[in-house]
Amino acid sequence: MTMRQARQRGVSLIEAIVALGVMAFGMLAVAGLQATLRSNGDLSKQRSEAVRIAQATVEDWRAFATMETTAGVVAYADLTSDAAPAAVPGVNATYSVQRTVAAAGSPPLKSLLVTVSWADRSGDNQSVQLGTTIAGVPPELAGSLAIPPSGALKFPGGRNRSIPPGAKDLSGEGQPVSVFMPPQAPGGTVAWVFNNLTGLITGVCNVAAGSTTNALHLAEVAACSANTTGQLLSGYVAFASTALQPNAAQARNPTGGALNLDVILALTSVNPAPPVCFDDASADPVVAAVPGTRIAYYCIVYSNAQLTWAGRSRIAPRAFNAALPWTIAANGVANYKVCRYTPLNNDVGADNADHPLDYTAAGSRPGASLTNQNFLVISAAHVCPADAVAAHDVIAANTRLHQDGSAAYDNP
Repeated sequence: MTMRQARQRGVSLIEAIVALGVMAFGMLAVAGLQATLRSNGDLSKQRSEAVRIAQATVEDWRAFATMETTAGVVAYADLTSDAAPAAVPGVNATYSVQRTVAAAGSPPLKSLLVTVSWADRSGDNQSVQLGTTIAGVPPELAGSLAIPPSGALKFPGGRNRSIPPGAKDLSGEGQPVSVFMPPQAPGGTVAWVFNNLTGLITGVCNVAAGSTTNALHLAEVAACSANTTGQLLSGYVAFASTALQPNAAQARNPTGGALNLDVILALTSVNPAPPVCFDDASADPVVAAVPGTRIAYYCIVYSNAQLTWAGRSRIAPRAFNAALPWTIAANGVANYKVCRYTPLNNDVGADNADHPLDYTAAGSRPGASLTNQNFLVISAAHVCPADAVAAHDVIAANTRLHQDGSAAYDNP
């Protein structure tokens, strides 16, 4: 072995050790990167879940069902700051939800700030915040989005707003009309044809037994689409027959079960034929007992030459199956009285659309149909609830006595 070969002995081992050292440092860097990526991914997942919880909290409070505090429902008045944070379990963390509410001015607005906090895997405190403003608008006003503006703009859907929403639009079949079968006994054949522009009933038809509104076509009602002129009177009957005196909140959102009834319209004006009313009341007490059940009714008033009419609509008690009918009276816990929804300004001479005790020809709008002529049935032991904040409500929950069995507020 030469001297040069002796000096080169062990060089490969040194190179291998250096290479292993470099590789070890690289592996440590990769391990650290993976740990960081895992931690960041975990935090991102927690943050996404926290945002979802905050959004759900906001939407829960946006979905209030009434303005005033009412048992069993979310009310706008209940939107207040939390006394203490609420714990919400998550997939890989437990979250703390704190809601902070402050008045935001007039019209009624509330500023809501939702803070969701949690501790990540390293023990560091994390949080997200979501803020919004919730308007104090009665939920009933959601229906106002369907009210057409005045002027030259068209009606929503091309139809007069007095036409029942369930009517089938037949304008696509060549005539600007809609057809509607009012609620009637199984096998009923009565159908009404409405003019989409005026909202007047222009025909009363007898269609095939078993027909439904959505199954009808123009060919089936074309022969009777211009055989009469009538005006619609419609609304619903709600029930708040609780043991306690109902308040304005319960008048806005009645939750009582329904009673079997008919709606009767008696005219004091001269018209071509007596009015005819239909309703969807059920003679089955099991069906009627569902909380919040409302009875819809529809009456046709056959128009005279002036397109006006006068009279009074009243509730007629009916029995469930073979039982005795319920009683409308001025007092008695087992009896009932009927209230009508009406604005506070509904005095003598007010427009008929305000739902007066008696409709008058002088106070009517010729050719107009009347909708939302609604009633509330309460225990005879109570008085018709008044809405203390009706001045701020476009759709008030104020009611007035309509029937109590007396001579002035008589039964049919």
